[in-house]
Amino acid sequence: MGIYHFTYIIGGLWIVTAIFDYAYFTYFAQLKEYRLDRFKDFLSTQNGKDELLGYRVLWRALLVIVLYTFLKGTISNILLVTVIVGIDMVTKIYCIWRKSVRRPVVTAKAVLIVGVLVGFESLMLLFLPFLNLMLLVLIFRWFFAGLVVFLLEIPSALVKKVYIVAATKKLATYKNLKIIGITGSYGKSSTKEFLSQILETTYTIQKTPKNTNTEIGIAKFILKTDFKGVDIFVVEMGAYRIKEIQKICDMVHPQIGILTAIAPQHLALFGSMENIATTKKELLTSLPKEGWAITNVDNSYCRDVIQHLSCHVRTFGSDEEFSPNILIRNIESTKEGIAYRVSDDNMDHIVHLNILGKHNVFNIVPAAIAAHKVGMSDADIDMAIEKLQPGHGSITITQYGNVTVINDSYNSNPEGFKAALDILNSFSSPRKRIVITRGMRELGELSDELHEQIGGEISFVADELIITEKEVAASLAKGVVSKYKTNIYHMYDPQEVLTYVQSLKKTDAVILIENRLHVMVAKELGISLIA
Repeated sequence: MGIYHFTYIIGGLWIVTAIFDYAYFTYFAQLKEYRLDRFKDFLSTQNGKDELLGYRVLWRALLVIVLYTFLKGTISNILLVTVIVGIDMVTKIYCIWRKSVRRPVVTAKAVLIVGVLVGFESLMLLFLPFLNLMLLVLIFRWFFAGLVVFLLEIPSALVKKVYIVAATKKLATYKNLKIIGITGSYGKSSTKEFLSQILETTYTIQKTPKNTNTEIGIAKFILKTDFKGVDIFVVEMGAYRIKEIQKICDMVHPQIGILTAIAPQHLALFGSMENIATTKKELLTSLPKEGWAITNVDNSYCRDVIQHLSCHVRTFGSDEEFSPNILIRNIESTKEGIAYRVSDDNMDHIVHLNILGKHNVFNIVPAAIAAHKVGMSDADIDMAIEKLQPGHGSITITQYGNVTVINDSYNSNPEGFKAALDILNSFSSPRKRIVITRGMRELGELSDELHEQIGGEISFVADELIITEKEVAASLAKGVVSKYKTNIYHMYDPQEVLTYVQSLKKTDAVILIENRLHVMVAKELGISLIA
C-alpha cells in the first residue's frame, strides 16, 4: 500500500472520529434546547463536570499533548497522527460496544451543525494539512461545536420571529376558536391530556402534541395545523425564564388559563421561587376580564398569584382552610387506579378511575372545571371522566418476566415521586420493592433538601434503592432512615444497571422507575422513552 493510500485511510478515519464527536456534542446542545442558560446549569452539575473532565474534553487534550511532546521528531508526522487517530478510534469502538454512543435526534438544525463542522475538518485535511493545526482542532472540537451552535442562534432568532408573527396572524383569523392555556411547574402535560379527552367527547379540538410547550414549538404547530372546524385549541405552556409564557400568550391569546402548581422545578434556571411564580402568573394575568383563571389553592404561591387578577377565578384543592370552589377529599390510590370525592355548592361525587397516581386527581379536576367553563354540562363531563385513559407521560404498569415495572420516567418532580411511591407501597410487602432513580432535575439550591426528603419517603416503602447519578446520591442516601433497612446501591454505569435488572427477571419483585433510564435499560424492560 502506497503512502498516499495510507494517508487517505487515516484521513477517512479522522473524519469518522469527527462525525462521532460532533454528533456527541450536538446531542448535548439539542438536549438543552440549544439554550446557553440550560447548558450552563448542566455544567454546574456533577454530570456536567464529569463531561468537562472526561475523555473528549480533558483527557484527549492531555493525551495529544503528551504524545506530541514525546514523539514529535522521533517518528514521522503521519505515524504520529496514525497513533492519535488509532487511540481515538478505539474509544469510539468501545462506546459502540458499551452501547453508549450519543447522537442527536435527526433535525435540519442538528444535521446542519454536524455537517458544517465535519465539512470544516474535511477542508482542513485537504488544504491545510499542518500537524499542529490539525491537533489543535482535535483538542478543541468541543469549542468549535459550541461556537457553531452559538453563531447559528443569530439566524435562528430571526427565523423564530418570522414563525411567531406568522402563527399569531394565522390564529387571529379564527375568531370563534376558544383557546385554553395550561402552565405550572408540573402536571401540565397530564392536565392537557385529560382536558383534551373530556372536551373531544363534545367538541372538535386541537392540542399541542406531546411535550411541545415552547414559543417556537407552538408557533410551528400552529402553522402546520388546519384549524378549520376546530372549536377549541388546548395549549401547554412551558418556560425557563421570565416573560417566556407571556410571549406565548401574546401569540395565542387564551380565554381560559389553568395553573397546576408552582414548585421548585427548574429553580436552577429561574434563580428563585419568586421568579418562577412571576413567570407562571403570566398566563393568568394575560386573560381577558371575561376569562377564567383556574388554579390549586392548596399551593401557597398559587394563592398569592390570584389575589389581584381582573378575570374570573375558579379554585380547587383539598384543604378546606383555603375555601376552594371545588373541594377534593378522600383520595385513595391503589395499583388499579384512584378514587376521590369532589364537591361544590351544587354537587357531591365519588369518582373511581383506572388512572394511576393520586397526584392525577389534581390534574383531572382543573380539566373538568375548564370543560365546564367552555360550556359542557356536568353530566357530559362526568361521563367523559369515567372513560379517561392515561395520557402522554402518565405512570404505567408493565411486566418484565416475574417483575412488575412501574414506569414513572417522565418529568419527575417531588409530588409525582411521592405519588409513585404510594403505588409501589400498594403492592404486597412479601414482594421485593425496588426504586431505580437518577433523582429530580434542576431543583437548584433546594435539590439536597428535596432529595433528602424523598430518600426518607423511599425508605418507608422500598427494600432497595438504586441510585444512577452521582449528583443526587449523597442527599438521597442521607434521607434514607436506617431502621427501615433499605439497601442502597450506587450504579452509575448503565451496563451495571442493565446487568442488575436482568438478574431480577425471575424474581418476585416490583420496580419503580423514577425519571429517565439509559436507552438500553429501558429497552430491556420494554418501557418507552417518552419524547
